[in-house]
Amino acid sequence: MPKLVTLTIDGQQVTVPEGTLIVDAAKKLGIDIPVFCYHPKMEPVGMCRMCLVDIGRPMIDRSTGQPQLDENGKPKIQFAPKLDTACTTPVSPGMVVVQNSDKVKVARKDILEFLLTSHPLDCPICDKGGECPLQNLTMGFGPGKSRFIYDEKKHFEKRIPLGELVWLDRERCIQCARCVRFQSDVAGDAVISFYERGRSLEIVTYSEPGFDSYFSGNTTDICPVGALTTADFRFGARPWEMKPAASICSHCR
Repeated sequence: MPKLVTLTIDGQQVTVPEGTLIVDAAKKLGIDIPVFCYHPKMEPVGMCRMCLVDIGRPMIDRSTGQPQLDENGKPKIQFAPKLDTACTTPVSPGMVVVQNSDKVKVARKDILEFLLTSHPLDCPICDKGGECPLQNLTMGFGPGKSRFIYDEKKHFEKRIPLGELVWLDRERCIQCARCVRFQSDVAGDAVISFYERGRSLEIVTYSEPGFDSYFSGNTTDICPVGALTTADFRFGARPWEMKPAASICSHCR
């Protein structure tokens, strides 16, 4: 039987097993903390910083090892000077998490503005349009306009074939590494990786022929934006035109 931990998120108490991440504990309360790089089937890395939250922990009396109490008999909470990632931080007893404060909202707005500095904003022709987390979170938390002008953006050649099946739009990539981590950690076939640094960072394939993996099609599904698309589906239909059906093959229609 796992040890249970009780914490407070946005004023609501929740009890979850020890080791649970804050982002998963919040879901128990119906609170969706925005994420890009996080995926429940992969180890958290905190790369996109979209899930930043304000975390406070009980102040402990060093002489007794017990929480210090205020005049009302409640534990004194000390918040960290900086925000923490909810997707990499496990819960602890008495923890207090605030994910809807002005400080957090400003951080989310800044992160989205940063992610969009070189994004092409081609949603009308993007295959991910209509089911894109970047689109949805920008509408919910992002800035109304960018401080970067078009000429300052990083421009890449469009539609780069990573392999026979998968195409890459480098301008759309938000560097969350979901595809890279899926291939190395889940599929066990590390045939793609990151190359260069900063704004020049891009996905490349090291296999010959390119992206030679049985699971290459799955990476287009796990990509949270339209950076990776399949050759047979690209510009073929819009998400709302599709009818879901149970299947074991990501290539079946």
